[in-house]
Amino acid sequence: MNGTIHRIAALVVASMLSGCGIGTAGETDMNETITQDRAAEKVREHIERTLTALPDEAELETRRGTLFASCDDATDGGPGDRVTVSETFWIRGLPVEDNEAGIERMYEYWTANGYRVLRDERPDSLSLTVEHEEDSFRVGVRTSDKGSLSISASSPCVWPEGTPGG
Repeated sequence: MNGTIHRIAALVVASMLSGCGIGTAGETDMNETITQDRAAEKVREHIERTLTALPDEAELETRRGTLFASCDDATDGGPGDRVTVSETFWIRGLPVEDNEAGIERMYEYWTANGYRVLRDERPDSLSLTVEHEEDSFRVGVRTSDKGSLSISASSPCVWPEGTPGG
């Protein structure tokens, strides 16, 4: 049963991370956005900055490469033909028994650096999702059934080339 709860939590986090956001609070973006390539860079920047909250032993291991997903069914009510960019890594080099402390350190980093908490499943599940208040990028951390930590980040919906139809 515990494995089922973790799988459900993982699906919730994944759907939250891959959901398309809006560029500016309350606006549907028909204007320029950053490009999908710049969004991929910013996804990585959010993850790398978060990693600074952890001990030096923490390292990233690719879990899956950069994903570009369609925003044709965008939840922000905006136009289709946009994409969201996401990436997920394993966090290696930390003992499993330090997962709670590691997630707490990330939480402290996020809340001190302009992120708002979207979902905090602790203590039942070591899963936490935040959104940066300035650029709407989302970052989440969770543990696998075997105790491995993973971190994901995703962009809001962007035009692939930065402009509609571009």
